Amino acid sequence: MVEIIVNADDFGISKGVNYAVFKGGMFGILNSASLMVNQKYTEDAIRISKAVPQLKIGLHLNFTNGYSTASAEKVPLLTDGNGKFVNGFIKLLLLTLLQPRKMKYQIWREVEAQILEMKKYQLSPVHVDGHRHIQMIPLFYKIVAKNCKKYKIPRIRLVNEDIFHTWKTQGVFAGIKNGGIIKYMVLKIMTLYLKQVAPVYFFSILFSCRITPECMRKIRIPKKWNAIEIMVHPGMPEVDKKDLYGISDKNILSSNRQRELEAVLDKNCLWKHIGVWRIFGLA
Repeated sequence: MVEIIVNADDFGISKGVNYAVFKGGMFGILNSASLMVNQKYTEDAIRISKAVPQLKIGLHLNFTNGYSTASAEKVPLLTDGNGKFVNGFIKLLLLTLLQPRKMKYQIWREVEAQILEMKKYQLSPVHVDGHRHIQMIPLFYKIVAKNCKKYKIPRIRLVNEDIFHTWKTQGVFAGIKNGGIIKYMVLKIMTLYLKQVAPVYFFSILFSCRITPECMRKIRIPKKWNAIEIMVHPGMPEVDKKDLYGISDKNILSSNRQRELEAVLDKNCLWKHIGVWRIFGLA
């Protein structure tokens, strides 16, 4: 028996994404979502999570969009004077290399603040991952791992995708046209550096924000694994275009988000091609 986790990232970032997670959980194959606790629509997402009990909720650590959960004076390298995040993935990586001691304490404060913010709503995360995959930056990963141990969070997402397996099943040009291969290489190097073993196989950096029903039908899990996490980014961009003021990431306006929603609403896209797979709440 193989366990499938179909996980929606960015839960809470916008009204359209929240609606898409609700639809995917109620009427599709979505059974997990990663919550951003420091967004305008976080509380809306929490209400949805309680209305869709089959959704397992993890923490989507966010250090790049919107405002910090910890007070601004405690995380000055991460934010401006008003608490707004000012760094992207590359700059965060460089800061951990150039100022590791200061970053260590500031990352810890913000990671712990986001975990406690989630617990404030009586939610205990079942996993931790990161917006822009920041949990894969080595210093971030070590701090996240210590906090997961402290707060009894069972799993951190590890990007352990096998590029050759993906090319074999999805086609040899997967990830090349959309630039996903560059992101894959960066994250794969970090995975090798961390020397961590994850209990769950991850899919897919190469198809990030480009999962379609056709892509879902081609997914195969490597033989040595008995669990897989399929990362998706469903959304409803037409809803979000009506609320541009509340958006912290313009990527949610992409039509790819709508296509990913269509993929998670297609209940047939996994059953026929994977065999003895179990999806929480749908088997």
